[in-house]
Amino acid sequence: MKVEQKLKIAFIVLIIILISLVSFGGIFVQDTKFVKNIMPNYNLGMDLTGSRLVRLKVSDEVITTYYDKDGKETEEEGKDTTKKEEPVNPKESLTKENYLKSKEIINKRLENLNVSDYKIRLDEGTGDIYLELPENNNTDLNAQYSAIKGNFTVKDDETGEILLTNSNIKNSYCAYNTTTEGTSVYLIIEFNEEGTEILKNITNTYVKTVDDEGKEQTKEVTFAIDDNTLIDTYFDEEISSGSLQLTVGASITSSTDLAEHIQSATQTATLLKFGAHPITYSIEENHYVISNITLKSMLVPIIVLLVIVILALVFMIIRYRKNGFLAAISFVGFVATYLLILKFTAVVITLEGITRYHSSYHIKLYIYTILITFIKTSGVAISSRFF
Repeated sequence: MKVEQKLKIAFIVLIIILISLVSFGGIFVQDTKFVKNIMPNYNLGMDLTGSRLVRLKVSDEVITTYYDKDGKETEEEGKDTTKKEEPVNPKESLTKENYLKSKEIINKRLENLNVSDYKIRLDEGTGDIYLELPENNNTDLNAQYSAIKGNFTVKDDETGEILLTNSNIKNSYCAYNTTTEGTSVYLIIEFNEEGTEILKNITNTYVKTVDDEGKEQTKEVTFAIDDNTLIDTYFDEEISSGSLQLTVGASITSSTDLAEHIQSATQTATLLKFGAHPITYSIEENHYVISNITLKSMLVPIIVLLVIVILALVFMIIRYRKNGFLAAISFVGFVATYLLILKFTAVVITLEGITRYHSSYHIKLYIYTILITFIKTSGVAISSRFF
């Protein structure tokens, strides 16, 4: 064998060894006092890790409002007060059409929050929605943001007049900008044609002014979702573009804080982007379901499979020596590369996906093409008896 071919083979073997070390071991870096693996974890499906079952029930809550003798709303019940009780879900809103619309909104919210491998089912009779969510650090938040009604309002601080609602929003998303001082995170709200004109009027009306005595006065508006205030503000200049930028966090230097601010802005943007539920839901059930497939149950099959593979590779090396070794190292490289692709593409690994070969056919075909290219480049003669 020529020296050039030997160098090519040695180079390819070295590359395969490096890929295998990264794939099976990882890449470890110093993080304060500890060492951590910066490689992503496998994205396991609910049938392997367990899941969270959440039931969203059509709320039967009743809101009680008190009025004084002059007919004005008051916070507490008194001697001369009258009360009015209204259900949060009027009877006329409890329709199949609204139930289906809520299901669609939840679907869009979960997709926008990058929740994978979830299941959703609607009871068309009662309107209750059943969710099966993958168990992770964001499961509780995802369940919560599925149930939130999401009524968006911009209203006058003094009169309470509602100026803008969900119907005026065209799009909403999270954006961020990095400078030498840090990273700033923004919530971007884009309004439709009607909303753009209203926003223009708001930015010219709710401003800071100076009265005849030289005192500064501000007229403010409140941005809120379901009466939870996002921000009270006034405007320094007219906004005629129809795009409003709200600062969620400014000059952030910590990666942890940045991730939290981006998550918060994305969650709020998700509520605004897909509109409000036509009816109000409450979370009635929220419990974890353990997977039937545990590490203990998988341990014996995994060990048996590894032993078989190792014995097969050892036999190949003993029987065919150098060519057997090259075939064995190629197989290890194939497995290592395949696992790396699963990690970096965040493919959801499920039991069904593992047992169905065709689900990963194109990835395997791609890797086989790479291996064949390596073999051709190295000039190794591979006999049909190896396949």
